Order: sequence, then C-alpha cells, then structure tokens
Amino acid sequence: MEPSFILALFQHGYKVRTSTLYHLLKGKRTSSVLLYGFLYDNLPFFHLFPEITEKQFNDLLASLVKEKLLLQTLDGEVQITESGKQTIEHEMDHFFWINNYRFGKTDEIIWRLLQFTVQVVSNLSYANKQYVPLEQSPLFQKQVKMYIKSMPKAQLIETVKKEWTQIFSQLTNEEACHFAQQFSGYQKIGKTSFQLIGDQKKTLKGYLLKKEKLHHLLATIYLMPESSFLRQLILPLFKQNENKSMNETVLYLKMQLSIEELALKRRVKISTIKDHLMEFALTEEFPFEQFISNETSEYLKDYKKPYQDWEYRVAKQSNPELDYFEFRLYQIQKIRAERETSE
Repeated sequence: MEPSFILALFQHGYKVRTSTLYHLLKGKRTSSVLLYGFLYDNLPFFHLFPEITEKQFNDLLASLVKEKLLLQTLDGEVQITESGKQTIEHEMDHFFWINNYRFGKTDEIIWRLLQFTVQVVSNLSYANKQYVPLEQSPLFQKQVKMYIKSMPKAQLIETVKKEWTQIFSQLTNEEACHFAQQFSGYQKIGKTSFQLIGDQKKTLKGYLLKKEKLHHLLATIYLMPESSFLRQLILPLFKQNENKSMNETVLYLKMQLSIEELALKRRVKISTIKDHLMEFALTEEFPFEQFISNETSEYLKDYKKPYQDWEYRVAKQSNPELDYFEFRLYQIQKIRAERETSE
C-alpha cells in the first residue's frame, strides 16, 4: 500500500488516534470504529484492506511522520501537516464513489450476477440455448431463473435493455465503456476488468479505480425505483452488507419504544440496542429527538464547534448525569446536518 493513500485518510485535519483507523481498514465492526469512520469521513473505506497487518500500517505511518507529512503529538495522536495537505492535492487521486461500508462485502458477487444476467437475456433475445454460462453456481442460476420468469420474454428483454441504457446515461463515458466491454452475450465474449485497467492491475491505484467505477455503478442501481428489475435482482446482495441484527432492531423504530422496551422485544442487552441505533444513525434517516432528552440538547447546544473535537469525558466532568449514548447521537445529528448543508 502506498503511503499517499494512508496520508489522504488524515486530510480532515483533526488530531486522531491511529489504532482505530487501522481497525476500520481491517473491517472491525464495533460502534467505536464505525463512529470514528463517520466523524472523519473515512467510513467508505471500512474493510478496504482486510489483509494489512498492524506492523505494515505503523511502518507506513512512521514513514509519513519522518517525511513531515504527518505530525505525531506527545500523547500519540497524529495530524496532517501543511506539507501533507499539499502532497495530497498534487499526488493523490480523489475517490468519490468508493463506499466499502455499503457495498464492499458483495460488490464483486453483484457484478458477476449482473454480467450473468446480461449474458442470459442477450442469448434469450436470439433464442440461443447453445452457449457456455458465465456462472455454474446454483446461487447465480437460481436467482437469475427466478427473475427471468417474473415477466414475459419480450417485456424482460426490453426492460433489461432500457434499464441498462438509463444506468449508462448516469455514468461517465469511460465508466459506461468499462462495464459494457465486460459484458458477454450472443456471439460475444467480454473482457475482464483487469484487462481493461491494464498496467495498473497489480497496483493500489488499479484496485481503487476498479472499486471507484464499480461502486458508482452499484450506487446508481441502488437509487433506481424500487420496482426496477435490476435493483430487485441484486437487492438481497445489497442487504448482505448491512448489519442484520441492527436491521431487526430498526424494524421496531416506528413503534416509538424506549431503549429498554427495544431490548426486551429483541431479547438482547441494552448496550447492544444502543450500538444498533448508533450505527443506523450514521447513514440513515433517524428519529434523533426520540432518543435525545431535552436536558441533553439544552446542555450541548452551546458547545463549541467543531463537533469532531467533542470528548465525552470532558463534557461529563461538568455534567455527571450526561449519557454517553445521547451525547454521541447529538454529535452525529449535528455533523450530519452540517454536511447536508454544505453539499
């Protein structure tokens, strides 16, 4: 891994502890790790490098500190320097669409399913049954057969063609060509993504470029109308990226139950319910007012920005009754509102 990518993860400018970033890149799914990712805009890189060792990570940090691109404080925190910021502007590509938190677990499987669907529908449109399927696995075969039977043949062919046209119109020309060239169909064999990336295929940049394009495609499909054929086809694989236990808790949110009542319904610890709600609040529409008391809101409303610098232990010193869960929810709410305003 190039040091420049690690450097870019500190471009937020705040002083932070590095151990949590390491766990984020490895994919450790705890509330503290996910909160860190949210606070410093690194959540999209969750589980991006599951193979990296702590020694490799620390060696990369040490090299950046030695080059004075990062500054390490006496208490072990790290902050990017002005030289570091300039280096990122000149050397680092900016990856806007990568979202490994939402798509990373199943992105490659989804793409294979989409390619297989295109192959099947293409040959179906020519009434050709004499071809070698891209996928032999029952997982893919069953999924595609089920959806192909969901509508008449002519309608299916027209629907798939129309939806891919809509999708490609929302991608860049380069991205659309990148995916179109990988499709196999009637009398056509597609290229692999690494063939298209070429010399960069074994580099970190090649890996990230591939992720960038694929996640833009997946985000586009994810935002399609719920009735869309392709969205329905891959929705079960989208959901595999989500915290299943958290989703079970979220199902009860509309009932406006208390934390204690939610714990009883789910038959889990109160701390588990709080972890579920906090994770959900990071990225989805969330009823903050339902779980933040007026006392907490009143106490924190005059707290100084930036919200990322807030420390619970400091706030609790002057307000011993302050609840950690409510403190974090309020912090998340304020940061989300701030980011939505600046978009």
